[in-house]
Amino acid sequence: MIISDTAVRKSTTVVVLAFLLVIVGVYCYIVLPRESDPDITIPNVFVSTSYRGVSPTDIETSITIEIEKKIKGLDGLKKIQSVSSEGLSSINIEFVTGTDIDQVLQDVKDKVDEALGDLPADLEDDPSVFEVNFSEMPIVVFSLSGTCGLPCLKKIADKLEDEIEAITGVLEVDVTGGLEREIRVEVNSEKLAHYGLTINNFQSVVYGENRNTSGGTIRLGNGRFQLRVPGEFSTPEEIYGLILTMYEGEPVYLKDVARVVDDFKEETSRSRLNGRDAVNIAVKKRSGENIIKISDAVDEIIENDRLSWPLGTEITKVMDKSRDIKNMVADLENNILSGLVLVLLVIFLVMGIRNALLVSLAIPFSMLLSFSVLYVLGITLNMVVLFSLTLALGMLVDNAIVIVENSYRFMEQGASKVEAAMKATSEVAYPVMGSTLTTLAAFSPMLFWPGIMGEFMSYLPLTLIITLSSSLFVAMVINPAMVSIFMKLKTPKDTSGSKNSDKKKTMNGIEKPVEIKGFLLTRYSRLLSHALQTPFAIIGIAFCVLVLMFQGWLLIVGLKKPVEFYPDIDPKGIYVNVDVPEGADIDYVDQIIQRVEYVLSGIKTSADGSPAENDATPLSALSVKEHDMGEGRTFSGPSDLKNIESIYIKGTVESSGGSAFAANTPNHAGVRFVEIEDRWRSSQIDVEEIRKRVSNIPGGKITIAKEEEGPPTGSPINIEIAGSNFAVLGEIAKKIKDVLVTIPHVEDVRDDYVEGIPSVQVVVDRQKAALFGMTTDMIGFALKSAYNGLEVSSYREGDDDYDITVQLDEADRKAVDVLHELMLPTPSGQLVPLSTVAKVTFAGSIGDINRINNERVVTVKANVDETKIPGPVA
Repeated sequence: MIISDTAVRKSTTVVVLAFLLVIVGVYCYIVLPRESDPDITIPNVFVSTSYRGVSPTDIETSITIEIEKKIKGLDGLKKIQSVSSEGLSSINIEFVTGTDIDQVLQDVKDKVDEALGDLPADLEDDPSVFEVNFSEMPIVVFSLSGTCGLPCLKKIADKLEDEIEAITGVLEVDVTGGLEREIRVEVNSEKLAHYGLTINNFQSVVYGENRNTSGGTIRLGNGRFQLRVPGEFSTPEEIYGLILTMYEGEPVYLKDVARVVDDFKEETSRSRLNGRDAVNIAVKKRSGENIIKISDAVDEIIENDRLSWPLGTEITKVMDKSRDIKNMVADLENNILSGLVLVLLVIFLVMGIRNALLVSLAIPFSMLLSFSVLYVLGITLNMVVLFSLTLALGMLVDNAIVIVENSYRFMEQGASKVEAAMKATSEVAYPVMGSTLTTLAAFSPMLFWPGIMGEFMSYLPLTLIITLSSSLFVAMVINPAMVSIFMKLKTPKDTSGSKNSDKKKTMNGIEKPVEIKGFLLTRYSRLLSHALQTPFAIIGIAFCVLVLMFQGWLLIVGLKKPVEFYPDIDPKGIYVNVDVPEGADIDYVDQIIQRVEYVLSGIKTSADGSPAENDATPLSALSVKEHDMGEGRTFSGPSDLKNIESIYIKGTVESSGGSAFAANTPNHAGVRFVEIEDRWRSSQIDVEEIRKRVSNIPGGKITIAKEEEGPPTGSPINIEIAGSNFAVLGEIAKKIKDVLVTIPHVEDVRDDYVEGIPSVQVVVDRQKAALFGMTTDMIGFALKSAYNGLEVSSYREGDDDYDITVQLDEADRKAVDVLHELMLPTPSGQLVPLSTVAKVTFAGSIGDINRINNERVVTVKANVDETKIPGPVA
């Protein structure tokens, strides 16, 4: 073989190459980015458009459908999914596998730009268009809790956000929960009408006064000076003194018609950890960055900052993907070392210590070469790659064993080291290559697996190809060179005079390295002799045995065992998802989630999950249950279920847009289990116990979702019902759910049909409005400003900015008669009451509207308990 012969002749060069390989391989291993999941391209583009305060039906007609019209003709389009919810339009555009994501991202942006002219003119921001990268999901989530109050926690979290986002490789940091300061100008509607003012008057006055402006430069003497006009408010109280207008010759001050409230924005989300109020901090990294390096940098920032936090402030990791990667990398390193030791031990028994050392070189050199190739190809050390490297570890020495043993055989026959290395490698080169290629051929079809799952799993065969090809290179190049330098035969012992000495020597008089005798070897020798005398009979018997075994497997296991892609292993955590009725406020959402917290904790409750009448245990007591973990160890957990490490909750009234790439919904209780080695029983049992506890909680649809391993695959049961009448779709979905709940082992049956809340409709009389020069859009904007508020400026305090918002005061916003008589400005400056140009009515409405390929759709989903079913669910 030319390559091996050259390696033997240039053995010194190969040794130098081996040393360089060690240096380069170690460097590449150190700098290889660590990730939890492969960096795969999901051919999905999202379009998100915010239109605060607008109903789902209006969102659908004015935004979602208009954008869908533009994008439905794009090349490579596979599926369009959209969710129109209150104040938000979310569109997920899925393209066929293999699509150039950069190109389609630009195409979608172009189509959205074309649709801008058809969208409402008063959108606060243009639609945002972005792609989904599986590796840009949160890598670590912290929960910040303490006794200093939510405003204090929010301030600490905001400071951490700025510091963490400065770390190289961090994409963004999301902070949820807490209270955000706001300067709110609350206007009295009667005084507003009395002085002939509108919300817009406040906007122009506050914005015009709260500014620092430049007057250019001025020359004084021989110098030039900057001319500045400072006008920003130094205190919120300065807003009271603003003059809005003149009335009967007297100035009308802002304090005459409104009050200024230095308070917090309306609470739209709440978070807790083990019953204590908390603020969540989620860190996302950029694609291809080292997850362990970033996680360590974040930990360092937190350790430095926590010294300045108020006493009693705690921060807890509720999710940390870097821990899993650290464990997997440690397992790989342990496997490599264990493999070296075992190879040395086994081969020493049959080939001697020197040959064992030569063979064992295949493991580190193959791995180091593999790390180098992975680095050059831009492949990260993720869970699939690490699994593949571990899988290949046992096959790395196969080729080396054949070549080293064959070289030793040639030396036994009298060949020199160089000659033995060349002849031995050339003799077995093609069988060795054939053996490696057949192994690779078994995995190569996975390279052509279509879809997101195929791209995710393609790293397995790709890594195996790299690793086994590296082992082949080591066996064909490095091993022969090392054999030609270091291989030696055992020195024959002086056994003259021994009557059995001739039995210990080969035909060349060289002592065998190890001579094996015994009962099994003798029997095997006889069996092999008989088999060689009747080869066709042996082949026939083997074939019949194979057929019988296959038939037996089909009858006993194959036809009864259900098929699943990922095994249903003990979950690391679960989400108890809570779907509340449309329009529920944050207090209602929190009430339902509190019931979930109580039943999870084991606190005595009534049938509906609320605290028992004779038990006033606060939620803050969730973190004081002591558990005996054995061997003198104790564990303080939030639940009577000893496997639960933490319970963190998130409740919100903000729409999420229906992301398809998360197991949790906006309102959920996240349950984290202790590490698997610390569990006193399977966490599957705890999941079933939790399912029973939450099943009777009223007020919302409660389901349980386990943390998914790998790319998003959706629910096992997914039924889509399409049509134009949303109410009819909801009825059909209900009937399907009634059937599914009767099927054994089908659980967590739910749908995405959301009943809308009663709506107040303002029906504009177009003819009357036109007489005043008004349009429906103008009336809608005036109502939106009065009831949702208008951010007119910002109040600066140090480095922080706080919104200044103008809206009707709370009492007026809740009074129907105020709505009827709300004064609206006309283009001519005249004010007319709403009742003059419109009629206020009450009507039903639709909740979130889901669409697939331009049709309204209701989807029924369910999970299957694979641990209990004896066969497929049908």
